[in-house]
Amino acid sequence: MGLFSFRRAALADDELRDTLFEAVAASDTRVVKNLTTRHLERIIALFPAWKILPPAVRSDSSQIKFWAEGVIGVASAVAALGDRSLMAQVQGQPEENILVSWQNAFLAAQTDANVGNYSSAIRALEQALEDASGLTGTGVDHLLPKTYGLLGTLYYRAGNKERARALTLKAKEHCDRIGDDEGGER
Repeated sequence: MGLFSFRRAALADDELRDTLFEAVAASDTRVVKNLTTRHLERIIALFPAWKILPPAVRSDSSQIKFWAEGVIGVASAVAALGDRSLMAQVQGQPEENILVSWQNAFLAAQTDANVGNYSSAIRALEQALEDASGLTGTGVDHLLPKTYGLLGTLYYRAGNKERARALTLKAKEHCDRIGDDEGGER
């Protein structure tokens, strides 16, 4: 046996996950790629458990964000290696993805609004908000102020100025809360 050992100590399952999530948070693509390449089969086997938030994480919004970004970052890194199975687990089928449905409802509502069908547009957006109730994350932060803003416009055009004002203020408050100076146009 030589004087120096170049063997790396094996990472326990939780250490592998934590190291990957920390590398994703630090935008250290070299470490993420290296770990996913070396531990690909193990990551694929462990990934379903990583998608479930531990109880200690659920009560802390910053930890929820860290965890979600870690899961998505790992899935993206594995997809970059040619295996999209983890990304499919995260995204689900397009027809089952609430954010995809919400985006589609938003686009349909814009189309309805352009032809003056305000009540249909309002119903579609209010249903999308109900379906997405309780969701958090960057997708929600992107769609929520836009949806409230469009609802405000629709209610105004439909003649309900009081509801229009309330929804427009709600859109602004959400933009202020997330630091969006562009009004949902990111």
